[in-house]
Amino acid sequence: MEESPLLTMTKSRLVNTQPELSSQSEMLLETLSGLCSFHSSEDLASFLFTENFRSLVGGGNTWVVFEIGVYKDHTKTVEITSNDGVMTIADTSMDGSIPNNVAIVKTESDCARILLNWYNSAMNE
Repeated sequence: MEESPLLTMTKSRLVNTQPELSSQSEMLLETLSGLCSFHSSEDLASFLFTENFRSLVGGGNTWVVFEIGVYKDHTKTVEITSNDGVMTIADTSMDGSIPNNVAIVKTESDCARILLNWYNSAMNE
C-alpha cells in the first residue's frame, strides 16, 4: 500500500507584480497553482532548492507567496517566500512551532529540518 503524502504546496497569492517568466517557469507556476504533494520534508526542501524553483521565484523582489500544508489536515499551514536563494518560512497561525514564528532558511537541510519540526508540532496539537 502506498503511503499518503506528508505535505502539500500551492501558490497562495501574489504580493508584487509578477515578473516576466520563461516558459519553463510559467509551466512550473501553473503546476504550483494546483495542490502539489510531497512524501517527506526532504522531498519538499529538495524541490525548493532546485534551479527550476529558484528561476521561478527569481532574484529580485519577492512577488509570490506559497502555502505549505499538512496533507491530512489542510487547516495547518505555513507560508513560504524566496528571495535570492533565501527562504522565509512564516507560521501564520503563530502557534510556536517555529521559534518567533519566522525562519530564515539558507540550506536545503535546514529547510527540511524546520518543515519536519513544524509538521511534528502541528500534528501533536
